Amino acid sequence: MAYKYIVMDMDDTLLTSNNEISEKTFSYLMEKQREGMKLILASGRPTAGMIKHAVALEMDKYHGFIVSYNGAYVIDAQKDEIIYKETISKVDAHKIIDFCREHNFFYLTYIDDAIVFDRTHEYMNIESDLTGLPMKSVDDLKDFITGDVPKVMGVDFEENIAKANSALNGQFNEQISSTISKPYFLEFMNHQVSKGKTLEKLFNKINIDFEDVIAFGDSLNDYDMLEKAGVGVAMGNANDTIKNIANIVTEDHDHDGIVVALEKLLTK
Repeated sequence: MAYKYIVMDMDDTLLTSNNEISEKTFSYLMEKQREGMKLILASGRPTAGMIKHAVALEMDKYHGFIVSYNGAYVIDAQKDEIIYKETISKVDAHKIIDFCREHNFFYLTYIDDAIVFDRTHEYMNIESDLTGLPMKSVDDLKDFITGDVPKVMGVDFEENIAKANSALNGQFNEQISSTISKPYFLEFMNHQVSKGKTLEKLFNKINIDFEDVIAFGDSLNDYDMLEKAGVGVAMGNANDTIKNIANIVTEDHDHDGIVVALEKLLTK
């Protein structure tokens, strides 16, 4: 099988525990691009928190794509332009904030490439530490949101997020879906958005079939992406749900799991 695209989640998949691409994985991905394969980064991260890695991988030169905010945005790296987006309305953003307040979650959204929030929490800086985006404190987040936002995220201790996620079962209301990216991140997106749904729209646009794709992930927000891909690969550090639906399980993100799997798959 001549696979054409490598799709990768970022945190705990492409990136190591040190929040970087290992030298071995970087070199291998550059080699595959030179041979004609293309890369897609598909993450819950905001676009601005993905750009430096796309630039390092020269995805503009090799015509890759960035799928950010769990699929709310798609950016053509070569043209540096948004080719798809589905956002959350102000009304629904307010409803999500109310839900997070009722559950005593820390919550945030993204406006002008900043992480915007209005309360404090032990885990409040994790997203900024991961993405490198600045934090902006406001008096009341609902008052600060004046239009659509790409997503809203609730943050809390793992057991509380797991309980809320189980109760929601993937659906906040008719317009908003929910998922977990990290065990302490509960993400809310437009119901038309997920990595799998958005990649399907992208592939229809560029005339690529999911069978041409190898996809890597570790968490619940990777579920439909791995399920749809020609080969869905779960990282060794993935949760059991993802491992159970993946075609194969590779090494973890600190031991070049992407390279280990690709070396097997691309030499068959």
